Amino acid sequence: MTLAAGISALINGLRAIISNSPIALGPEASFTRYTACGIMVLLFGIVAVAGGISAIRGRNLSLALAGAFFGILGGGLLGFWRGLGALVVFALFNEDLTS
Repeated sequence: MTLAAGISALINGLRAIISNSPIALGPEASFTRYTACGIMVLLFGIVAVAGGISAIRGRNLSLALAGAFFGILGGGLLGFWRGLGALVVFALFNEDLTS
């Protein structure tokens, strides 16, 4: 679920960056707050994907938890529910990831 929330965040970040790019809007487009938010959400997605991979491997609980949290922040509505579900699963089965 963390991996899916991260992919949602990556898609949202890329969509925000591309929709405000000079290619889409013409040469008068510039770096705006919307582009900055897109870059931030893209970084959230990268952390969430790394956390999802860490959770699948069963290695680093703190990275998996951070990935779920950043998936909640950047993944939109689907990412929110997927990240929240991942946090619940981590809370219920945390002894499996720490061993």
